[in-house]
Amino acid sequence: MVYYNSDQGQVSWNEELQAVKVEWKGFADGEELQRIMLKAIELLATRKSGKLLMDSSKASVVKAEDRAWIAQEFVTKAYDAGLRFMAMTIPEKTVAKLSLGRIVSNFDDLPYKAKNFSEITEATEWLSVSSL
Repeated sequence: MVYYNSDQGQVSWNEELQAVKVEWKGFADGEELQRIMLKAIELLATRKSGKLLMDSSKASVVKAEDRAWIAQEFVTKAYDAGLRFMAMTIPEKTVAKLSLGRIVSNFDDLPYKAKNFSEITEATEWLSVSSL
């Protein structure tokens, strides 16, 4: 079920995984990046799911101010909405990998478990065995 869709990303519900899925389609920044992430939080809360599958394979560079928003706002709001497990695929583009690397370098400090994967199948498998 698609919950939100734009040219930059899509938020949907994966019934089989009982997880929210965010699929990035390319470059997103500022208000649109936040909108997509906030829609994911809304769906986490609505579905009472603690799992988020973040497909970043097609993602692009994340600006410094957006990285700051993710660290300062998204992490807390997502946890408060029930997020306990997040599986994320690594972007295909080298520059995007480096940008995302700056965000995920703080994964040890997160209030929920988060893990990076090179393939969506690996991320899906990890989420499927992660229990709340």
